[in-house]
Amino acid sequence: MTAAAELYNVFDARRVKAPELKGLDIPAHAATGWVKNRRRVLPRLKRQAELIEAMEPDVQKLADAKFKEEVEEVRVLARLGRLQDEKLLYAFALAREAAVRTIGKRPYLVQLMGAMAMHEAAVAEMATGEGKTLTAAVGASIMALSGKPVHIITVNDYLVQRDAELMTPLYRMMGHKAGYVIHDTDAVDRIDIYRRNVVYVTSKELVADFLRDQIMLGTLRSSSATAVTLLGGSAMRSSVLVPGLAKVIVDEADSLLIDEAVTPLIISNSPDDEPNAERYRAATTLADLMIKNVDFTIDTEVRQVEFTEQGRDHLDEICASDTSGFWKGSRRREELVQQALTAKHCFHRDEHYLIDPDGKVQIIDEFTGRVMADRSWRHGLHQAIEIKEDVKVTADKENLARISFQRFFRQYPEMGGMTGTAWESAPEFWQIYTRPIVKIPTNKPCIRTQLPLRFFDKAADKYEAIMERIIELNDKGIPVLVGTRSVYASEDLSKRLTALGRPHRVLNAAQNAQEANVIAEAGQIGKITVATNMAGRGTDIHLGRGVVELGGLHVINTEPQPSGRIDRQLYGRAARQGDPGCAQTFASAEDELFIRHAPRFRKMWRAIGGQRLINLAQARAERLARFNRKQVLRSDDWMDQAVPF
Repeated sequence: MTAAAELYNVFDARRVKAPELKGLDIPAHAATGWVKNRRRVLPRLKRQAELIEAMEPDVQKLADAKFKEEVEEVRVLARLGRLQDEKLLYAFALAREAAVRTIGKRPYLVQLMGAMAMHEAAVAEMATGEGKTLTAAVGASIMALSGKPVHIITVNDYLVQRDAELMTPLYRMMGHKAGYVIHDTDAVDRIDIYRRNVVYVTSKELVADFLRDQIMLGTLRSSSATAVTLLGGSAMRSSVLVPGLAKVIVDEADSLLIDEAVTPLIISNSPDDEPNAERYRAATTLADLMIKNVDFTIDTEVRQVEFTEQGRDHLDEICASDTSGFWKGSRRREELVQQALTAKHCFHRDEHYLIDPDGKVQIIDEFTGRVMADRSWRHGLHQAIEIKEDVKVTADKENLARISFQRFFRQYPEMGGMTGTAWESAPEFWQIYTRPIVKIPTNKPCIRTQLPLRFFDKAADKYEAIMERIIELNDKGIPVLVGTRSVYASEDLSKRLTALGRPHRVLNAAQNAQEANVIAEAGQIGKITVATNMAGRGTDIHLGRGVVELGGLHVINTEPQPSGRIDRQLYGRAARQGDPGCAQTFASAEDELFIRHAPRFRKMWRAIGGQRLINLAQARAERLARFNRKQVLRSDDWMDQAVPF
């Protein structure tokens, strides 16, 4: 990349390109998305994939030297903007052959279709086990021919390193330099890696590096200001980590771009000691004097505490004797006590957070079941939870730079994605990112059996039935994958299985490092695996010898998730690539989904019907989540207008 091109990319990436829609433009934009999501693109993609396959005999005959010449020819066309039609299909044929020669894998017809969909800046919905890693590599190898770097975003450092190392030979044969950035990569290496053709990285590391550049560039507010500064200082130019945002492929796109869209990534510094620790402790002491449903009420749906008039009077009465003056201010004390009450009543250990071996409060991602390392709640909530758990109180952090994932990823001119569950969020993908969804068929027909829902009044009865079902399947040697909503639930099931003398493996936020090995073995005969949310695990479950004859992997969902997409992600672990498999959901009226989002109807589930109650509660949960994302989007749009960098 030339210095001039890199310079342009650096400041061009600081311009958000999302259009502002007003008036009739909003329904017109939505209607365009509706049409694009329902156009018949699959027949065209299938015809093109078949044409690519038809080129295989000629491409197979190419000697290595001639193969390199052909790759160089399509590279020149790509950089001239003329890699189209038959030449584009020929480039895909070369990439397919490169995969065969280097890693011994020949992409299926549907994988070619998925790669082409991503090359066309769409989100490809591909079922679990359909080979999205290879699909992304084929698509990225074509996208990178233009000379602009392609970022491949995946869910954790393990998969970043695994996928990059696995696919590097393919990229090398296509004339690309590939690399990966993980948490332990130092700054000097990052500068080199981000300038390669293909870069594997997690969203957290990429966005953090982008924000570090923002901090380094300081108060620059426009492209021209950035250009002048960078032209005048080669040292600053050489220390920029991310030289522009050009093209990206996002793995588990719905999880990152939709579910995590309301979570901003913040670069902050934190003092060693918290000067307000005693005040947070005093707020907790005051909270303990408040009476639930008398002094305050709890909105479980949004996890929010509200004081009653009686509660405000009670708090005023308690603080009347304060001599320091700090607790005299009603607004200040109510905010602190409100956070202490929220920590006490709305956030639960091993469900919303866990305590790591170092005694630190670690947030658990509600959608992935993973620990969100180095993240904290704001406005004193994190400190209130630390006091509740009697661990060291950390300091409030000073924010240096922040950006939401949706604002960040809207900066890419070309963005493709892939996931097993995207169709339910098609309107949002279009509204926020202007990306259509393409549902890629499976390579082999899915023969998964969805067994009837089992619904109970009490959670205790539900778990008793779950244990009976696990034992029944285990006695037959059928491997079982049990999906739980929280760390606490997974540990509770583990204790029950241990008491019954049933060997098993547990995968939750507390054992994240071993997840690949645990999941890889889940399809072996007689295995019992208990796991929290399965979103984005990224490891295929291969069935062991004799398991097919037993009916394949059996998935048990112990509790419906707030989004039906997340349930589908769990079900998708069974019956991959034409294998047999079963999935079944167990639920009770005491599950958190119904307590939070259907409190008035959960006791009437027999009259309503269990599945209808689930649909109702999930619809409400998703509506609330969409509202929150819409608020973040409005804030992003304001930022685009007010702060043009």
